[in-house]
Amino acid sequence: MVKRWKWILAVGAIVLGCAGCGASPKPAETGAVDTKPVDVVQTESPSEEAPASAPTESEIEQKNDNYEDLEEKAADGDTAAFAGQIQAAVVAKDMDALAKLCAFPLAVNGEAIETEEAFMSLGADAVFTEERCAVIEAVDVSVLEETAAGVIMGDATPNIIFNSVDGELCITGIN
Repeated sequence: MVKRWKWILAVGAIVLGCAGCGASPKPAETGAVDTKPVDVVQTESPSEEAPASAPTESEIEQKNDNYEDLEEKAADGDTAAFAGQIQAAVVAKDMDALAKLCAFPLAVNGEAIETEEAFMSLGADAVFTEERCAVIEAVDVSVLEETAAGVIMGDATPNIIFNSVDGELCITGIN
């Protein structure tokens, strides 16, 4: 008889333990407050806030969605010639020449750069890193392929992406 009570007590403890394993209500449902610490990183001072209409990187990529025009330009040899201009500007570390090849707003390292002046203020050291220069210089412009994102010079990051924007080839991203 004692064994039976021990067994029933053990099964009861297991059942009660399992009852606590069910889905717990979300903090909002119970009125509880989530007290997890949150890291806040401020990248700009409040006085330098970006305008509410500043485009995001995905919006910049959407405006450049002109794949058919890009295919045409590739067939005409224009993409190889344009990629050669990019290479020349990067090898010479010529910010002015590279800026003239860009469409603004431009995504640079995930940040939307609104104007040519803002691009120039980044400085040559930020744009012409040793790694980026080596990657772009090594690209064989005769074998570049068009993708939905545009033509990507470089196999990974760092890279430079260009696309057809309003009928002209322009750099749309520098990563």
